[in-house]
Amino acid sequence: MSDISNSHFGIHAKWIYTANSKQELLEDHIILIKNDLIEEIVPFSDFSNNEDLNILNLGESLITPGLINAHTHSAMTFLKGISDDQRLNDWLEKSIWPNEEKLLSNDLVYDASQLACLEMLSSGITTFNDMYFFPDATAKAATVVGIRANIGLVFIEFKSSYANDFTDYLDKGLKFRDDFRGEENVTTTLAPHAPYTVSDDSFLKIRTYADQLGMNIHCHMHETEWEIINSIEQHNVRPLARLDSLGLLGPDFIAVHCVHLSSSDIEIIKKNQINIVTCPVSNLKLASGMPKINTMLNAAQNVSIGSDGSASNNKLGLFDDLKLFALLQRNEAGVTEFTNSKNLFDMVTINAAKTLNMQDQIGSIEKNKKADLVAFNLSDIHLQPIYDPLSTIIYSGGRDNVEHVWVNGDLKFSETEFINDIDVETSINKIKLWKNKIST
Repeated sequence: MSDISNSHFGIHAKWIYTANSKQELLEDHIILIKNDLIEEIVPFSDFSNNEDLNILNLGESLITPGLINAHTHSAMTFLKGISDDQRLNDWLEKSIWPNEEKLLSNDLVYDASQLACLEMLSSGITTFNDMYFFPDATAKAATVVGIRANIGLVFIEFKSSYANDFTDYLDKGLKFRDDFRGEENVTTTLAPHAPYTVSDDSFLKIRTYADQLGMNIHCHMHETEWEIINSIEQHNVRPLARLDSLGLLGPDFIAVHCVHLSSSDIEIIKKNQINIVTCPVSNLKLASGMPKINTMLNAAQNVSIGSDGSASNNKLGLFDDLKLFALLQRNEAGVTEFTNSKNLFDMVTINAAKTLNMQDQIGSIEKNKKADLVAFNLSDIHLQPIYDPLSTIIYSGGRDNVEHVWVNGDLKFSETEFINDIDVETSINKIKLWKNKIST
């Protein structure tokens, strides 16, 4: 393989999906990268290597923007596979929360987040949107691995080993934000856990900070029927209506799940231009319900896809969710038009970038954007023949076809190997040690 560790090089592949506004799928082009940016995308036949650049020729490969996992709890990797056969409420109350209360610490979050970041990177994910305790530990793990992270300043009303009350959560979250302000690959958002765990007063304060600091708000919404019943009993309105009355909603609001939506909920989403992140594998695995994909597509400002945490998905890759998203959309009554492969791929690239308000930097392959890229090897026998490379990777392939991953133009993963100083075996063994302390 050519040396592509320098700051100016090119990548040539049979297909390049740009995810730009024209949704261009280019054949036989070369991407020129200088420092951390995309310098140019040109037909290979027009390329003259006057500067004697190193060129990586990938043959029958597909290059896309780096994938964006729009919602996850990376540190919950330490609970991957626990209590696979429980509904959400039992799963939380009997398995997740007791083990978090027993074990949660900065060290655990760092160790588990590091393994999660390695899994995501090797799955073609270059950016993830996270929500969990000890956000500084997750940010540190992401920085060490070299993946881009949008980390939530988590808020929840009850005491944890991370913080005591709203003020403590806020103070620690803002300190974390200040500490990582100079780290290019780390951005932040405000992350109230859910309407059933956050008070009206806290939501009002979160809205104020979002306006003052220009931060998005990232929150679980309408994940289960129980959540809606609980809201009506306590507040006399559905969760979205409650947050609407508080003035919390707007184009900077990221509503995760949105499985159970009424006609009034849909109008609130449209009025406020809310972004929706759907996690179909997690929703079905926890029997939370079947998300109505067409309703989301017709109502939300942007729709993107998240894996959710490993404890409720078991994978942090996005292809199972992406394929299920497509199948659910086709299965809904009255569907007259199927979501095509380009629109599907946009869910995990440019749409997710727009959801995170990062579309000027990432999400598409365009001049002067960050060189966050993933190359998929499409030469495998189980992918043949190829009529549409995007359709091929969505329906026939997946993360096993990830060949190379770049973040900021730096090669981070290549042909099953991580290009950094991390000892993967040590990372795995650390999680095994934590596993021995878990109560099942």
